[in-house]
Amino acid sequence: MKFDFNEVKNFEEHIELSIPNYLTLDKIFREISHEYAQPESILVDLGCSTGRFISSLEKIEGVDYIGVDEVDMTDRRKDFSFVRGDAENIFKLKGSNKNVSVIISMFFLQFLGSNKRNRMLQIIKEQIDKGAVFLVAEKVFLKDSRLQQTLHRLHIQEKRKGFKDKDILDKDKQLSISMYCKYESELEKELHCLGEVSKVWQSFNFMGYVVKKGHSA
Repeated sequence: MKFDFNEVKNFEEHIELSIPNYLTLDKIFREISHEYAQPESILVDLGCSTGRFISSLEKIEGVDYIGVDEVDMTDRRKDFSFVRGDAENIFKLKGSNKNVSVIISMFFLQFLGSNKRNRMLQIIKEQIDKGAVFLVAEKVFLKDSRLQQTLHRLHIQEKRKGFKDKDILDKDKQLSISMYCKYESELEKELHCLGEVSKVWQSFNFMGYVVKKGHSA
C-alpha cells in the first residue's frame, strides 16, 4: 500500500518532523521566491498540499499565486488560487498573458513516475527558457553506500524523536513503492539539462536547488 499524505493528521508538523532542518529550506525558498517573483507574472507551487508555503509568501501586486495539487488540502485559503488536478496542465492556463516567473517543487517530482516526471520537466524547461526560476527540493540517494547508510541511520534517529518505531517502519515501506528517489549525481545531471543550477540547501540526503536560464541557453 502506498503512503497517503492526505490521511496524515497535522500535515505540516508531520513534514517538519520528517525532514531534518525543513524550516531552513522553507525560509530559503521563501526568500528566493520573493526575490525572483516579477510584477504581472505567475508564481506556481507544484504539489502545494495545504498551501501553507504559498500563503506564507509576501504578496507582490500583480503576481498571480497559484497552488496545484491533486487533492484540495488547503482548507479554502483565499490568498492564492488553487487548481486541483494534473500539474502538467497548469502552464496551459487560458485567458492569461502573463509569464511564469517562479516555479516551486518541494518534494513533489519524486512522487511522479519516470514518464510523467520527464514530461513535467520538459514543461518546466520551457518556462525556464522564457525566464522562470525553478526552486526544487528532493530526497536523494548517495552513491557511496556506506555514507548513505550512515545518513539513513542518523535520519531514523531524528525521526524517533517525533514518531513511534512502528510508524517509521510502516511509512518507509509504503514510501518505497510511491517515491522514486534519484542518486544525487543523476538529479543534478537532470537539472543541468534545464538550465544553470545552484545548490542552496542540504540536510542529510535532502537537497534544495535553484535552476535558472543559463547564459548560453
